Parts: sequence; C-alpha cells; structure tokens
Amino acid sequence: MSNRFYMLCTRETVGNNASFHCHNGNGYSSNIDRAHVYTREEAQHSWDLGREIDQPVCADSVDSLATWHVDCQYIPAESVIEPGCEAYVAYKKGSWNGNDVYWLQHGGLPTDDFSKAFIFVSANTAEPGIVWIPFALADKAKRRTFSINEFNRRTMVQAAGLVMPEWLKKQNRRKKARSGKVRWNCPHCGKISWQYNPYDFDGCRDYSCEGWRPQ
Repeated sequence: MSNRFYMLCTRETVGNNASFHCHNGNGYSSNIDRAHVYTREEAQHSWDLGREIDQPVCADSVDSLATWHVDCQYIPAESVIEPGCEAYVAYKKGSWNGNDVYWLQHGGLPTDDFSKAFIFVSANTAEPGIVWIPFALADKAKRRTFSINEFNRRTMVQAAGLVMPEWLKKQNRRKKARSGKVRWNCPHCGKISWQYNPYDFDGCRDYSCEGWRPQ
C-alpha cells in the first residue's frame, strides 16, 4: 500500500459520489483526479486539526473502486447526430445520480457507470425518453468518481495506518451516550438519518429514496 491519501468531505456528497478536497485547497470535487494527494503524516495531521465532516482515506483503495461517471452539465441535453459517426451512446432523459446520467447498457437496467455503456453503430432517435450522442463527446466528459457507499472505515482508514483523533473519539462517545445513535446524511437524497452503526451507512429511512433499505 503506497503512502497516498485523499480527504473526503462528507458534507459535499452529490448523489452517491463522494467529494474530495481539491489540489491546494481549491474547493471540493467528486472528480478523483482533482483530489489533493496527502502523505500519511499530512493526512493524519489534517484530520487531527480538521472538522467532523473531513475524513482521510487511502488513495489506493479509492482508486481501485473508482467508477467512470458523466455529469449532465457537460454533455448535450438533446440528441446529437453527426454525419459519418458510427459510435453512439445513449442515456435516459430526466434520470440522474446527483448530476450524473444513466446509460443504456447491453442487457439490464440503465447504469451510471460509463464504462458499461453500450456503444451503438447508429442512433435510434425514434425511441422516446432517450438522448443519443456520439461516444467521443461523452468519453471526453467522463471523470473518475468514488461511491460513498463503498467507504469502509476499517480497510480504508484503520488498516491504512490512520488513527481517529482524540477530539473525534470524545465527540462520538458523547453522541452515543445521549442516544446511542450517530448522525448520517443519506448519500442519495441528503436527508438526515440516525443509526446505531457508526462506521457504515445502514440505509435511508425514506421509503421513496433509492437508498432505502429494510431495517
């Protein structure tokens, strides 16, 4: 495992995309390639002096679980047909994971994983509710993302050599003492959810949310 770490900001989660502190403190982004890279010592120091919403994580673990997503803001909202083009991808209009679109794939339901998008030799623009664009346009707009649902504190933090700061341990103990539960924000809809598991998200309490799970 290399000496590389990213810093998550759990407050800035968009859809199920985790957001990272960008290079040199330039805001936050769900694009992994814009994330600031810390050494273990730098990550631990920042965590020791950081906020409850900041979470260092092993960069190798994040990279191994990265998914290619495409933000709807950076591709055409209507079908684009180019003369001579023989490589098209198609996404479902009006459906998003945060800002990311869902692509038609070969069999199964539409997916937000662009690497699984089916490449068509021609566009069937007669199909309702589907936007067709040249593969090259979408490929140019893709970015690497990390699903907050894949975050595992034991393997990505503890096993990577990071130690939870004392101030955070005390804060967590106070929360548990009051109610026995800890607060989470649903990575899908953003609603507050209280649960007993302090390490992994157990699911949204809103039945209409895609993050809902039976309790």
